[in-house]
Amino acid sequence: MSKGRKSVSVFGRVSGAIRSALKTDESDQATLPTESSAKTSLSETSPSATELVSEGLQQRQRNGARAALPLFERAAQIEPHSHLPLLMLGNANSELGHFDQAAAYYERARDLEPKNDVVRYNLGLCHLSRGYIDSAIAELAGACYLNPTYEAAHSAFIMALHYSDHATPEEIVATVREWGTRLAAQHASKAGAWTSRKDISLSRKLRVGFVSADFRTHSVAHFLEPIASARCRGTFEYVFYSNSDRRDEVTERFCAYADVWRDVVQLSDNALIELICADGIDILVDLSGHTTSNRLAVFAARAAPVQVAYLGFPDSTGLPTMDFRISDAITDPPIPADSWHTETLLRLPDSQWCFRPFGAPVPPGPLPALDSGFVTFGSFNNLTKISDTILRCWTQILLKLPTARLRLTRVQSRTRASEIVEALEESGIGSDRIDSVPYRGEVPHGAQFVGVDIALDPYPYNGVTTSCECLFVGVPVISLYGRNSVSRSGLSILSTLGLRDLAASTEEQYVDIAVALASDLVRLEELRRGLRGRIERSSLRNEELFAKQFDELLQLAWSQYLARRG
Repeated sequence: MSKGRKSVSVFGRVSGAIRSALKTDESDQATLPTESSAKTSLSETSPSATELVSEGLQQRQRNGARAALPLFERAAQIEPHSHLPLLMLGNANSELGHFDQAAAYYERARDLEPKNDVVRYNLGLCHLSRGYIDSAIAELAGACYLNPTYEAAHSAFIMALHYSDHATPEEIVATVREWGTRLAAQHASKAGAWTSRKDISLSRKLRVGFVSADFRTHSVAHFLEPIASARCRGTFEYVFYSNSDRRDEVTERFCAYADVWRDVVQLSDNALIELICADGIDILVDLSGHTTSNRLAVFAARAAPVQVAYLGFPDSTGLPTMDFRISDAITDPPIPADSWHTETLLRLPDSQWCFRPFGAPVPPGPLPALDSGFVTFGSFNNLTKISDTILRCWTQILLKLPTARLRLTRVQSRTRASEIVEALEESGIGSDRIDSVPYRGEVPHGAQFVGVDIALDPYPYNGVTTSCECLFVGVPVISLYGRNSVSRSGLSILSTLGLRDLAASTEEQYVDIAVALASDLVRLEELRRGLRGRIERSSLRNEELFAKQFDELLQLAWSQYLARRG
């Protein structure tokens, strides 16, 4: 960050409002029994609310959230003024993907226990999933204020800021650094046993550890699998630390790629640090950043000599103990990105991503508009990413193209989707031109793109996986870019493919590009036919070259460490 005007963190500003609203001492804070602490068995007659919650938790663990709902509902009826059954109802509905219902339960629990950090955290996450960013930021800030050591809440708050088109990059930088400095200081005494190692050199095969909860069917896997599978095994040994108990066929592939596989979700931070040290890890790579189930506390304690952030989170972690972050020069240009990072940026020569699609998406077919008689735009990101800025752009596009349609996919909140449709209607855009598609966890490869002519990238949090998927099946992407990493992913991907002209620096340009492309079906059809070939010829699909370049950056990081060590 520049040394001129000091940026104020968003947390400082929001927590001041929270503090004023609560007007309470934390000693008054209500405590929440953890789910694992409930051990009471259900009485045969007239069970109490506590017993019903306990049995519901057992049913949820054995048979899933749906089986637990009736028990939590009965508990809420017996004790309507208790927040605990309502919290459990919110959790179960969230697990089932019923986020609107979950929010209603969480809000009732919050109103009963406004000083409960767990309730505020869960409500904030729920709002984030539904696409209510300002509300999510407020609730997560409340959880952080009520419990300053609630690291999951702090990370979720930082994530929420990146979706907001109201928070400036400077405010986000200040917030992230404030968090990182505090966490590193908190864990300063836990530095790993590697400090006494004697086998520090560049000549031997290095051990690289990757920490992630996403070695499975997940966006991260699309981009990590090319590296893991195409790497030169003579240079490094790869150790994968899986922080998730979810496994699928993608997990099994990663197990095969690994020289060593570790399941660590049950390990405490201290135990994981000890394991990493015992494994002799030289370079530890974080693949999560501030996303869910991260282990940033382990990196704050410096569990390995060299620590690198990559892939899962498109910005600085804020940790002074994170030595490097791997990116590219378009997503993170030296000015201003170098000053905005606590890490030293290592830049890949082209894009920072190499994409491997899941399954075998079918080749692009004929342009849908030629058959339908109108152009269909598509948004393939969660509603979380639909900001006021991007909604203004979409409104202008649809007004200038009176026959065009818009398809919203991955809708996890019918309430939020209805509000978006209503906002478009108020601007003179008929609801019959908007198609809202509910979120589906398992979609046949490429099926969600059928019938869509042009994809509209969100802002400020651009798509990455969705953009690569769109382009691979022949759907061009129009992107709006900003100043910080999270808002420049689309620009980087499109530039790599020689399609920088589809990236806009202003709202007006974004609208103009979309209108011009939709009005030129000849060019649109030509783009559709050639997109997969463009990708296949680019660094986005050159797995061997990309893995080689990635390993070279790891070697550079190690050599810089040795030079500093002397």
